[in-house]
Amino acid sequence: MKCFKHNANEAVAICAYCGRALCLDCIPSASTTRMFCSDDCSAALALNENTMQLLLHKSEQSARASAFYCYLCGGLSAGAAVAAWFMLPSPFLIYFTGGCAVVLIFSGVWYQRGAKKRNPSCAK
Repeated sequence: MKCFKHNANEAVAICAYCGRALCLDCIPSASTTRMFCSDDCSAALALNENTMQLLLHKSEQSARASAFYCYLCGGLSAGAAVAAWFMLPSPFLIYFTGGCAVVLIFSGVWYQRGAKKRNPSCAK
């Protein structure tokens, strides 16, 4: 494969954004972890990285909110099961609301664990 800018030189890398072949003369520096062919591609890669970090952060916030909602609904269902035990002689209602409470609390734990997990390659 030949360099996109210097057709005579052999390519040693590929731009991480646009996929163009780069020779040793076109590589920006040896210290960069991702190769890019131009300042535009470098800016686009930085924008993509910032967008990915924002999406991960929003996803984490959403998981925390879902965990809180599950805990809240699980607590309300547990309260309804206790109230049904003392006020209503309906075993179906007691079992149903108690089962919903257990499922919702376990769902809250699942969401909370998901919110705590971080992708090590994306963490800053």
